[in-house]
Amino acid sequence: MAIVSIRDITVQYDKNVIIDGLSLDVERGENLAIVGPSSCGKTSLMRALCGFIKITQGEIVINDKIVSSPAKRIMVAPENRRIGVVFQDYAVWPHLSVIENIMYPLKKRKTDKAETKERAYAALAQVKMSDFSQRLPSQLSGGQQQRVALARALVSSADLVVLDEPITNLDATLREEMAYEIRNLQKTMGVTVIYITHDQETAMTISDRMVIMDRKGYIRQIGTPEEIWNHPTDREVYTFLGVSNFLPFIREKGSYRLSSKGAPQILESLPLDGSAMESNHILLASRPMDILLTPPGGTGLQGVVERVTYLGNQFDYIVDISGQQIRVQEDSLEAFGHGVPKEGAQRSIEFTSPTFYASDADDPHFVAK
Repeated sequence: MAIVSIRDITVQYDKNVIIDGLSLDVERGENLAIVGPSSCGKTSLMRALCGFIKITQGEIVINDKIVSSPAKRIMVAPENRRIGVVFQDYAVWPHLSVIENIMYPLKKRKTDKAETKERAYAALAQVKMSDFSQRLPSQLSGGQQQRVALARALVSSADLVVLDEPITNLDATLREEMAYEIRNLQKTMGVTVIYITHDQETAMTISDRMVIMDRKGYIRQIGTPEEIWNHPTDREVYTFLGVSNFLPFIREKGSYRLSSKGAPQILESLPLDGSAMESNHILLASRPMDILLTPPGGTGLQGVVERVTYLGNQFDYIVDISGQQIRVQEDSLEAFGHGVPKEGAQRSIEFTSPTFYASDADDPHFVAK
């Protein structure tokens, strides 16, 4: 059952339309990540949901109650929507202690003093900050301030929490730790979390489902992290989710020629499906870790290793294939096992799980004759 239902909403600033006709349901108790590049409208969507900005069309429903509807002249104030919000900059009050920060939203609602104190300390315990209740924010690390902001959001709403890029400013180790803590806390409490981010890796760590938005504010795909990673709906989603390679092929007399400036390379067949089967211009998409480098002379494409970079747990290669460059990543143990290729070494290239997309001659990946 949906706790949030966003129905055909439009958000615009003056004449600039940020979101146009977007619809989305958020299921009760799920962890939903809304992911997209900068300026795609995901923060505007969050602000509209929380009541910080008005929508110009459509409806927003929370717990079966309409909270935004221009047509019905409904605009429920943010404090009455009962949504806990955590911002990127934490927004903790510098002059209030940790416990006073957490109690603040309950005091604004004039909650009973005893209940306020009990709920605040309970939330503090949930984020493992009980020992810091009397400290000021200036005495806390960035990660600790983030936990305070999260605890304050939890007392604001036991049903729905919105997190807007909450761990972007943390270092890599703390960012990973906080991502798992948010995930565990959400599962333990059963609260619904909407997580706004441009970081697809964190979104995949945290979420039950992901919403992928494009730069124009449209939803490209909704699904579990596994579904979206393994079956991206289109090229744009595939590209956004991580480092990707695209090699252009042209169908000629039943075989497939690599579009390149270098020596011609031809493959007799490609395992095509869908619209790619009907197209004469095809892009082979592959992740760097789904490519094998084998001794030269094999049946696949032939390339030259131009760059070798050791990254500790893996090797990163740049391989030139007749003027088309691809990136390949290999586990260090495997690389040491069969021998790390030197720069300038020739290798055959094998794609273990490629995806194919129909294209056209105007695509920049194709080399003009």
